[in-house]
Amino acid sequence: MRPSGPARPRRAGSEGMSPFFRELASALRAVPETMRRVFHPGAAPAGDPAATRMRRNFLFHLHPIRVRPSTLTVSSTFALGLCTATLGFLLLVSGLLLMMVYAPDPARAYASMQDLAFALPGGGVVRSLHRLAAHGMVLCAGLHLLRVLFYSAYRRRELNWFFGLGLLLLTAALSFTGYLLPWDQRAFWAVNVSTSMLEHVPGGDGLRSMLLGGPEIGAESLLRFYALHVAILPALLVGLLALHLWRIRKDGGLAGRDNEEASVPAWPHLVLREALVFLAIVLALTILSALWDSPLGPPADPHRPDNPEKAPWYFVWIQEAVSHSALAGGVLLPGILLGLLALLPILDRRDDGVGRPFSGPAGRRVFLATIAIALAAGAALEAWYITTGGWPAHPDLVNPSTGMLALALAAWIVAGVWTGSVRLGMFGAIAVLLAAVLVFTISGVCRGPDWRFFWPWEEWPGV
Repeated sequence: MRPSGPARPRRAGSEGMSPFFRELASALRAVPETMRRVFHPGAAPAGDPAATRMRRNFLFHLHPIRVRPSTLTVSSTFALGLCTATLGFLLLVSGLLLMMVYAPDPARAYASMQDLAFALPGGGVVRSLHRLAAHGMVLCAGLHLLRVLFYSAYRRRELNWFFGLGLLLLTAALSFTGYLLPWDQRAFWAVNVSTSMLEHVPGGDGLRSMLLGGPEIGAESLLRFYALHVAILPALLVGLLALHLWRIRKDGGLAGRDNEEASVPAWPHLVLREALVFLAIVLALTILSALWDSPLGPPADPHRPDNPEKAPWYFVWIQEAVSHSALAGGVLLPGILLGLLALLPILDRRDDGVGRPFSGPAGRRVFLATIAIALAAGAALEAWYITTGGWPAHPDLVNPSTGMLALALAAWIVAGVWTGSVRLGMFGAIAVLLAAVLVFTISGVCRGPDWRFFWPWEEWPGV
């Protein structure tokens, strides 16, 4: 018989509580075994004639010899991993071209950007391609990780999950270090406010000084960001990506449904699909880059701050959370979110439901209910904070960030006890924190002068 879903709803009370906490205790006892499995050698290559073609070509060799049929459908992966890798390839090619013109010096950096935009044929297209690919890569990497998360595809692939987390962080860092290089007003102050948020993290002052080469952004900062952006971070990302792809191959391809066998040859079924997606992305980004000019503001002026100083869009949710509370928003919220993502494959020991969205109908109900409640609660907390300014008597205790953290804890316990599943309890908590990220991002994007809230159709004072 087909195993039941990982999360059959149970009645509340002592009978419902025991399976959840029993599974949690069992997972904690099995942590040493789980960590040993992280470094397991993987599936051995199958010995069949299809292996000859796959070993003959390097690009083919990146794939397993056979794949699971369900992983070839669009809905199984949405090609998010391939999209991320393709955007990374476009970043590499366009970045090498930009390096031929760019000068990492405050006196010449902005002028080199102007040369690219107005003097060099095709320079604006290359710069727009680089910028679009950078933003798209951050977005696709995040969505790819969420797809793996909610399809439970991390099961029995713990090491590759950690590789994926590292790749997401490196992708964000790579995009952030490139943000300063145009040396225009927006980039300068975006990096200034982003690095200032490090002051709220233990040891953040030292990290900020190491990044900037001093207490303020200057020539040393630009040189360090350039070195990180074109050498150190790309080398780390390429190395980790190679390990990520190698691990996928050693694990026998992408995770299928309920112990599904790998029976379809990767060539031509998978390879041709990937080639089509690759070409479509390259064509679409090239056309968009030709039609859209990457913005370039006035030159950076260290003596005239932007109002508002706003972090890049992928960090603006942290900036909004820090405005609530430096501790809750700048340390606890991102720290707990990363901690839950790291702990999930260690605490989740069930193999059923792998490869199915939210592990089945019960998980889908838990996710949809939790995300709906969390979005409504997050919007209500933000509206209260914007209109009242919070609770002055206890600003670090009562604010939207602490409210969403409390809701995440409640979702973990309620969803876990109701379903008897550690996995779905973790899904509930992560869903709440993702709702907080979304609400805080929207609120941060809508912030105007003096960090006041303005709807997109409202004009700022003095505009």
